[in-house]
Amino acid sequence: MISLNKYLQAAFTGVLFAIMFAATASAQTFMAIDCPGYDFTHAFGINDAGTVVGDCELLDGTLSAYAVHRGNWTIFDGPGAVATTAWDVNNRGAIVGDYYGEDFVYHGFLYVNGKLTTIDYPGAVHTSLQGLDDFGRIVGIFIDDTDTFRGFVLEKKNFRVLEFPGADFTTAVGINLLGIVGSTDGNDGARGYYLRKGRYWPIAHPDAEYTTANRINLAGEIVGTWGEDRDTAHAYILSWRGFESFNFPGSSYTVGRDINIKGHIVGSFIDSAGSDHGYLRVPRRAGHH
Repeated sequence: MISLNKYLQAAFTGVLFAIMFAATASAQTFMAIDCPGYDFTHAFGINDAGTVVGDCELLDGTLSAYAVHRGNWTIFDGPGAVATTAWDVNNRGAIVGDYYGEDFVYHGFLYVNGKLTTIDYPGAVHTSLQGLDDFGRIVGIFIDDTDTFRGFVLEKKNFRVLEFPGADFTTAVGINLLGIVGSTDGNDGARGYYLRKGRYWPIAHPDAEYTTANRINLAGEIVGTWGEDRDTAHAYILSWRGFESFNFPGSSYTVGRDINIKGHIVGSFIDSAGSDHGYLRVPRRAGHH
């Protein structure tokens, strides 16, 4: 990680430095996110206006996607779907995700102004749209006929495959003007990556058995999850200052999913009773109490 930290230090200078620092554990506010009428909730995406997206789950396993802004909830499903998840929302309010259809296949979707459009990688067995930016570029995951996970970028109706060098699989989860983030697994273990101008930078927490990289904001802060083993999870922020880890208060299993330009983070956590909830983490910036 030394090389990536040096790159972050060199790449993001000037006015960005004023907003790139991460809040300390004692200077943050957490709020649980729970869909009304549902048993479990996951939060996966947030835009700069504070709209949060994710999915709501019933005890029977049925999943519906949601978007919530200032307490106003929108719940929606893919056509004939028993499981629909919204993974990301951009600053124009466009949402991407996936749904499990009547054909027993996962399909990607784009949801704009109440209209859902199915988007699948050509020839894929399954497709999931994971992230999008304000210019309409989309990243996601498809599974081919060998059951291999591959990342992709969709831009102007053209698909391009992303593969971390030497990896067994690659996912693409977040995208903006600074680059793409995702995760990979190979001989060096399960870790995240940052892709910029054709170069892949590995992301691995020093104490982790696995690390994921899920989103990057325009301040260059990357959010993800790491764990000492597959049964643990801690959220993190990575900036030029290095890693900062955190957990939802009282939880030992916390996933970091997205971060906006204000440093607001969403993700999910498991409580002491074993139930899943979404959360919003708001840092207290210098001079704010």
